[in-house]
Amino acid sequence: MISKAGHHSDELHDTQPSAAEYISPAPRVSVQVFCENDTTATAVQAAAADRRLAKVHLSVHMGGVTTALETYDTAPTPNVIILESDGRGEILRGLDHLAAVCDAGTRVVVI
Repeated sequence: MISKAGHHSDELHDTQPSAAEYISPAPRVSVQVFCENDTTATAVQAAAADRRLAKVHLSVHMGGVTTALETYDTAPTPNVIILESDGRGEILRGLDHLAAVCDAGTRVVVI
């Protein structure tokens, strides 16, 4: 006779997230964020501490699209660029210039 003492199938389900609740870790990518304000920079740095972003190489810079253009004029671009726009600058013109210096596989997210 096989005993299942101490093993309850309900206990397994209580300790592991369901498939709908599980969020897989981000892949190994490089992300550079260009912020307009300190609040966004702080939020990004807090998000970077999440265990699901352990493989992501993330760096935060102040200055928005202008700083990004200066950075990538002489340097290769990362996998992902996140730009914060305060809405006052000409973000579309900046994005046109950024597209001219970005590597083909770079993704750009504007917030």
